[in-house]
Amino acid sequence: MLSPYHPLQLALGLTVWIIWFALMYGVLAVACKMAPPLAEQGPFTWINVALLFSTLSVTGLLLFWANACWRAYRAGIGQTSPSRLFIARLGAGINLMGAIATLSLGLMALLLPPCL
Repeated sequence: MLSPYHPLQLALGLTVWIIWFALMYGVLAVACKMAPPLAEQGPFTWINVALLFSTLSVTGLLLFWANACWRAYRAGIGQTSPSRLFIARLGAGINLMGAIATLSLGLMALLLPPCL
């Protein structure tokens, strides 16, 4: 991971989220075209299990980064420059927002069949 004070923290969480989002729907489209599961299976298919695993992995990574940025912010209060604290605090929020967006979209794999 980059330093929690690095300016790239301001774009990292949402960049990871958009890459996950594009890959998730791209892989879903290809999987549904090549090997669609039976509609009678409902949401409990190999495609949804794979999507759920990737969702939980990316969410965990983003939450780890958010926690690291927040800890750096808390540890740096009074010891580092305000601009570095701003980057760490905002980076924590952006990573948390990316984790929430990933989890909210990915949990649809528990509710919906993959190839509607």
